[in-house]
Amino acid sequence: MPTFRKHKSRDGSITFTATVRICGYAAAAKTFPTKRAAADWAEATEEMLRDQKKRGAGVRRDVAVLTVGDLLIEFLADPETQKLRTFDDTHRLCSWWLQRHGTLRALELNVLELRKAREELRRGRSDGTVNRYLSAMRSAWNWGRTAGLIPTERRWPERLLLTEPRGRMRFLSDDELASLLNVAREHSVQMYAAIVVSIATGIRQGELLRLDWPDIDLTKQTLRVHITKNDEPRTVHLPESACEALKALKAEKVRSLAAVFAMEDGMRLRKSTLEARWRTIRDRVPLADFHWHDLRHSCASFLAQNGATLLQIAEQLGHKSLQMVQRYAHLVQGAALPSHAVLDSKLRGVPK
Repeated sequence: MPTFRKHKSRDGSITFTATVRICGYAAAAKTFPTKRAAADWAEATEEMLRDQKKRGAGVRRDVAVLTVGDLLIEFLADPETQKLRTFDDTHRLCSWWLQRHGTLRALELNVLELRKAREELRRGRSDGTVNRYLSAMRSAWNWGRTAGLIPTERRWPERLLLTEPRGRMRFLSDDELASLLNVAREHSVQMYAAIVVSIATGIRQGELLRLDWPDIDLTKQTLRVHITKNDEPRTVHLPESACEALKALKAEKVRSLAAVFAMEDGMRLRKSTLEARWRTIRDRVPLADFHWHDLRHSCASFLAQNGATLLQIAEQLGHKSLQMVQRYAHLVQGAALPSHAVLDSKLRGVPK
């Protein structure tokens, strides 16, 4: 049976602490403003623990007192989590939950609490960004279910993600491109190279930051991406402008054995640092409503406007299907291909 303790504070207010003890599990206690609320919590907690014990469920003995913070810390410390190529982003997103809801008991993170957190996240954030925060917490929750921290029957609530608008497409105009390159060149050799390579190749930000010098062949003008979003390595062409920018960067002799983009101490450049330097450059241009990922859109758009097919764009960006590049379809419709001239000469009876 649960036990209850009545407390009276100096200001005269009354609170009640309920304690639940089930053999095999750590004692769980929580304080409430009324005895009825304490009794309801104790009854639900006792029922949950007895059910876990009856079924012999593989959950930890501290399941009733585990906090959201405890869950997140163990999730982020797991070796498999740390191997994720998105670990830095996952860590950043989980940090919000840790700071705002870390002291909440994990088993109390129900659909009502999650909806309140979602509304808090929506203040000043797009629906897509809110969904990324929710997805990070969902990943930690589902990891906890498989790791024995959360009862397996406690599934993540459905229909929490917001409906996102259709993908935006913002790319540089010729004037914006010229201004961006001028400001980037004034900022630093490194940021100029990062921006030029991103536009020239269309590689993702994470792919850029993971580049090592052995991945780049300046003689053959190629760049090898080993770890990609779809887990299929690819090689992309490096235009002469990108090669020149990389040669200038290499000449700086930053103390790094491998990383192309490195900090002053030789450690690999962090995303947060890249983003901070990018915002400085972007605001000096200035570029309205423009993000780093839009450099990738700019690459695809420039290719589309200059005769590349959707298949060629998909190969350049590393997409598995043409569906992902349909947003550029209007830019290639009716465009002449190099083979059109050959076909036209055949139809006119003109030898090649």
